[in-house]
Amino acid sequence: MTRDAELFALDPATCRTLLRTQHVGRLVTAGAEPRVAPVNYVVVDDFVAFNTRSTEDIGRRAGRDVLFEVDMFDERTRSGWSVVVRGRLHEAPPDLDTDALDTWAPGGIAHALVIAIESLTGRLLRGAIDAPIDAPSGYL
Repeated sequence: MTRDAELFALDPATCRTLLRTQHVGRLVTAGAEPRVAPVNYVVVDDFVAFNTRSTEDIGRRAGRDVLFEVDMFDERTRSGWSVVVRGRLHEAPPDLDTDALDTWAPGGIAHALVIAIESLTGRLLRGAIDAPIDAPSGYL
C-alpha cells in the first residue's frame, strides 16, 4: 500500500487539545527587534501562561499582539502537527493559579504573563507511505 503525504487544516477544538499536550513552545513578538523565545507554558482557561523575569524583553512587550507556536514531529512516520495561537500578551490576572507555572529557566521569576487566546489555527501533516520492500515470505 502506498499513499502520498497529506496536509490537513485543524479545527480550533483540536488545536486546543494539541496545545495542551506539550510543555514548550515559541513566543513570537514583532516590532523593531522581533524576537522568538522558547518558553515552557501551561494552558489555563483561555490563556497560554508562562513565567518570566522582569528584566527580560518579553515582559516589556506586555500589551502587544503576539504569536505562540507549538509543534510535534515524528521522524519515523514523517508526520506531525503545528498549532499557532494569536493573541495579546498581558500580565497574568491576579486570580490565575500560578502554582502550575513552573519554569525550567534559571535566574528567578518575577511575574507570570499570559497570552489571551484570540484564535487558534493548525495543520496536520500525515507522511507518505511507501510500498513495502519485497521480502521472502516466511516466519520472523
